[in-house]
Amino acid sequence: MRRFLSLVVLCSLLAGCVPKAPPPPSATPVSLKPPNLLTPRPTVPPTLPPPTATLFTAPIPARTPGATSAAAIRPAATPTPSLRGKAVTASEPLQGYLLDDRLSSPIIGESFQYRVYLPPDYLHSPQRRYPTLYLLHGNGGNYTEWSDSFLPEQVDRMIAAREVQPMIIVMPDDGETTYFANWDSGPRWGDYIAEDVVSTIDQRYRTVPRPTGRAIGGLSMGGLGALNLAFQHPDVFGVVGGHSPSVRLEPDPALWFLTGENFWFHNPIWLAQHEPGLESLKIWMDAGSEDVWLPNIEAVHQTFVGEGLHMEWHEFPGPHEAEYWIEHVPDYLRFYSTALGS
Repeated sequence: MRRFLSLVVLCSLLAGCVPKAPPPPSATPVSLKPPNLLTPRPTVPPTLPPPTATLFTAPIPARTPGATSAAAIRPAATPTPSLRGKAVTASEPLQGYLLDDRLSSPIIGESFQYRVYLPPDYLHSPQRRYPTLYLLHGNGGNYTEWSDSFLPEQVDRMIAAREVQPMIIVMPDDGETTYFANWDSGPRWGDYIAEDVVSTIDQRYRTVPRPTGRAIGGLSMGGLGALNLAFQHPDVFGVVGGHSPSVRLEPDPALWFLTGENFWFHNPIWLAQHEPGLESLKIWMDAGSEDVWLPNIEAVHQTFVGEGLHMEWHEFPGPHEAEYWIEHVPDYLRFYSTALGS
């Protein structure tokens, strides 16, 4: 994420768009309740060209836009064990499988790449279903960022050592700086993840197709996106991890696509204070002691505690950069393994 920090500095010099960090939060949980806030309005799908050709072996069933209940995201019958996509070479031999493939998004009107890790016994246990972890990349990254952080190698070793349970890990792509959000009357990047990505993965792989079997996490931009998506869709994701989430406490010109009520509907503090059904979520948050976003992240942490949410909080030494996340991948995996299906 050094590129992200460089861009933030450059943006500050040229346009003054970097938000001022708020003062350290008090012990009292922060309350973000803008006056006269209405129920967040749904975004309007843009006019899009027809989807590009895909590599599907089976079509995705039609869905009503915005319908993301667990009942609407069910896998097909147990598929015959097979591997599809292009094999990816890791930095060391894997006992599991690392593959690149594509999926079509009717919501966005495009196809996107994704990377998937399948556990070592995936081909040898055809009746077994696996919990699934979705990991979102940061600003300036793409679907390879968690691979660049050596996550496949680390989970492979930890599964072999029985430190974590076998799981499927999906690393989806997006349109770069999207914050995995439904933009103001624009592309619905959040619905793309919660509906198109999840339904495709449930069809193609032997997942556990219920919230207790699905986790979503991310770093920086992806950490904020993961928190928002889990809080907006607790009927889809039962576990969430925010790893150094780049949280804004108030509207930011850098996020020009999230304004008014739509900004608050993509703010984890507001969601924690207003959204129902969050008591079942298992939440992890962490940040480095030198992280530029630490005051904002601590404000989110205090709010979650004040709202009585089930969460685990860690402040580790380090800044907002790749080396920090690489070092703590094993910590993240242990949390997800314990929280999934328990």
